[in-house]
Amino acid sequence: MKRGINLGGKGVGIRLALALWVLVVAPLTPQQAVGQTEMDTEWVAGVVSIQGRVQVRRKASQAWETVRLDDRFHAGDMIKVGTNSRAAFVLKNESTLRVDQQSTLVFSAAEKEQPFLIELITGAVHFFSRVQRSLHLVTPFVNGAVEGTEFVARVDADQTRLSLIEGRLRVYNAQGSILMTQNQSVSAAANQPPSLMAFVQPRDAVQWTLYYPAVVDFNADAFPCDDGWCAAARRSVDAWRKGRLLEAFSALEVIPDTVNDPRFLLYRAALRLSVGRVDAATIDLQQAQTDASQRGDALALLAVVAVVQNKKEKARQLVDQAMAQSPISSGVDMANAYVQQAFFDLDGAFASVRAATQKDPGSALAWARLSELSLARGERTQALSAAQRAAVLRPDLAHTMTVLGFAYLAQIKTAQAKQAFAEAIHFDSASPMARLGMGLVKIRDGQLAEGRGEIEIAACLDPGNALIRSYLGKAYYEEKRDDPAKVQLAAAKKLDPADPTPWFYDAIRKQSINRPVEALHDLQTSIDLNDNRAVYRSRFLLDEDLAVRSAGIGQIYRDLGFQQLALVQGWKSVNADPTNYSAHRFLADNYSALPRHEIARVSELLQSQMLQPLNVTPIQPSLAETKRFILDGTEPSAPGFNEFSPLFLRNRLALQASGVVGSQSTWGDE
Repeated sequence: MKRGINLGGKGVGIRLALALWVLVVAPLTPQQAVGQTEMDTEWVAGVVSIQGRVQVRRKASQAWETVRLDDRFHAGDMIKVGTNSRAAFVLKNESTLRVDQQSTLVFSAAEKEQPFLIELITGAVHFFSRVQRSLHLVTPFVNGAVEGTEFVARVDADQTRLSLIEGRLRVYNAQGSILMTQNQSVSAAANQPPSLMAFVQPRDAVQWTLYYPAVVDFNADAFPCDDGWCAAARRSVDAWRKGRLLEAFSALEVIPDTVNDPRFLLYRAALRLSVGRVDAATIDLQQAQTDASQRGDALALLAVVAVVQNKKEKARQLVDQAMAQSPISSGVDMANAYVQQAFFDLDGAFASVRAATQKDPGSALAWARLSELSLARGERTQALSAAQRAAVLRPDLAHTMTVLGFAYLAQIKTAQAKQAFAEAIHFDSASPMARLGMGLVKIRDGQLAEGRGEIEIAACLDPGNALIRSYLGKAYYEEKRDDPAKVQLAAAKKLDPADPTPWFYDAIRKQSINRPVEALHDLQTSIDLNDNRAVYRSRFLLDEDLAVRSAGIGQIYRDLGFQQLALVQGWKSVNADPTNYSAHRFLADNYSALPRHEIARVSELLQSQMLQPLNVTPIQPSLAETKRFILDGTEPSAPGFNEFSPLFLRNRLALQASGVVGSQSTWGDE
């Protein structure tokens, strides 16, 4: 007997200012997410990512069909995900669903104002939504009701296991019930009451969803022998390089289990990591370490796994061992760069990747990483050059097209960027950074809702990525959805406690809802995490956050009466980076509140205007004019009325106005 589980949720003259906004660098609505042009009002889900074998049996058919990217599904359709495979779906209510290998589920009709219905017969799913009470899940062993936005469910032959990452969940069956809270897991077996699972980290339940970047560039020349298994391995490598995972795994099926060639084990481990099969890949990597020639690369892959799982100290130990074993391996240098970047050592990471390109000039992966890190250092021309070289070497590799897209977007070439991201998604629909890039380029083109949807898909494809969570929180903030923005920024803080980015964005959010004390706390935390420097940009500079950097953070200090502290922070900012236009703007904002500081204020404002990009935030009359003959305190707006402008700058027309009115014919406007 199947049980149900309810999951999911809950007369003043005014001068007009029209502003064009510019975005420098990473969701689709469900209709756009699945790329359909016909009017189909009955669909309930669409597939946005496929890895391996995914099949569908339509309600009116008994035959299994191969699922293709952008397919839509209707109530009653059954989905089956094969071995070494994964898939991701966007539901009609804009929630996302990631499905693990060896899973079978059925989509059911979503009644009006009722939760979405899915029957999970076997396997595992990861559900993500910004809307509460948005899903009803049916499993063989347990019923439940949840108010939350993120959970994982796994159905085995003898039990159902649930891990709640966000919200509350009441699980019950005929034998008993239990109320789950955030970060708890329960299991429920047949004829047994549900029970809490001890010492379980719910985030561990989503390890199969994580994205593991490649660091070793395999090619068919890696298996030069004439044995039958070598020919099969070469076919597998060729298929993998073309993005055909199903063919790549199928080619390996004919290779006997007795083959223990360390290079083959290393390749198979990398292939398994591409679909989240961490346990099986770890076994291969442990066996590959028995050969000294491959030990360094094996340790390098294990270090990347540790980085992705946010085990930074372990990753550093592993990569140090790998460097000692194979100091000439470009793959080890690549892994070392990921570890160094995790510890915010961008200069060290850049040097490691530069070394990898020198050791292996033909490695497209190395040139792509060099482009990534060049962007992180603000070197846009070098980033584009490296990305173009990587694309020439491997035009069919998703990662090269992804970094090429970001390099184009950094130069505001949105058409080229969109094309590159689309190709990356075509080659690897499970690439979270390609989806993040597509989201940002759509936002840059003024399509906020569509861009936010793409970033939601990116979060579904890599739920453990703190950077994507930060950007998703920014997108929700821009849509004026404070609750989901708060949730995502909190998740980013937990996923990477050393990252200043979510703390800074949360400070902006809290200031905008009139919580200056909490905003100051988060701002100070972000400064502490950023080596005690004033923070004006995101950790990896995927964008330069022009609106955020233009924000008059001094407003937080002024709201609290900490004028001197605001000045100290402004001086520190300018000393740390004299070329940073936002630091000079910061000081200009603060000088504007001090008597007899007009010359200093105008000087800082002039420097800011000379250094800033074109068409960013218009300078308010209260700052631009030195002798206004206006009584202090009666200005239409405090300096920086546009401080908390949208976090995503985009092509659009914007209207901004402020005014003040009083007795004795007193009025003013900007």
